[in-house]
Amino acid sequence: MTSPARALRPPTQSELDRADEVVGAVLRPTPLIEATVAGTRLWLKLESLQPTGSFKVRGAIAALDHLASTQPGRSVVTCSAGNHGLGVAFAASRLGVEATVVVPATASRVKRAKLGAYDVELIEVGDTYEEAEAAALVLADARDALYVSPYNDAFVIAGQSTMTAEIMAQLPTATDLIVSVGGGGLLSGSIVRAAGSALRVHGALVEQNAAFASAVRGDVVDESLLRPTIADGLAGGIEARSVTVDIAVRAGVDLHLVSEAATRAALRSSVVDVGLVIEGSAAVALAVGLAQAPSMGPEIVVALSGRNITPDLVADVMAG
Repeated sequence: MTSPARALRPPTQSELDRADEVVGAVLRPTPLIEATVAGTRLWLKLESLQPTGSFKVRGAIAALDHLASTQPGRSVVTCSAGNHGLGVAFAASRLGVEATVVVPATASRVKRAKLGAYDVELIEVGDTYEEAEAAALVLADARDALYVSPYNDAFVIAGQSTMTAEIMAQLPTATDLIVSVGGGGLLSGSIVRAAGSALRVHGALVEQNAAFASAVRGDVVDESLLRPTIADGLAGGIEARSVTVDIAVRAGVDLHLVSEAATRAALRSSVVDVGLVIEGSAAVALAVGLAQAPSMGPEIVVALSGRNITPDLVADVMAG
């Protein structure tokens, strides 16, 4: 049997509609709350309350639903630093799909522990995301399985876009949406979903690991310049010629970079001012919201993308 080609393109309208249907059948809409954080009024989309602790479960459900409905019995392989793997594991358990998750040795302990609760094959390869991703692609080909990218996949993008669809229904007056960017799945999904509306989408990146910004500029990503960050869900390079980059370039989306210090400060503010523990990746978007609010519209939504962070790291950040 020949593996089906990966859907390396933007999602179609019918795929967006199907994502709304299947994601809505499995997940409840997450809350959108108004809050004052570090003196700034913002709307917070609580993707941290998803059953896996991250928005990425949306894309996994949409991608595995497509596979299960078009090629029943086919298995999947993915690579993930944690959150996407959790999403695939959750979706696989719900949809009856056999799944293998490849992770680097540096993957978050809390995310790996949660993966162990699911009936998936967990394989550790290499010290970096890039090494794990390369191994996952080889493994998928060897097994004639479908590789499901955390971001570079039309069905994953369609699934992530359902978050923005919820926001537009919950707050029709929203002027700006800020999302954290690693590989760009949530960013591109938000761009596609907001197209033709008044909602402006912004990407948030941490300076230590801004590979996506380099790809948008057309630069070759120098992985030796990617430094450690508490936003581990955004860490790592990006697959060559990812459709997410093309979507961002065509939309002319604004990409905002914040420092590691600002990211840590935003995480502290989330805990102190709102009582919400969020992971570093979510804190990047919040940091951009706090810094850029004066230049944006009156109704700013920040996607708090996840909560999967170790207690030790929270304690370290809170200690300043």
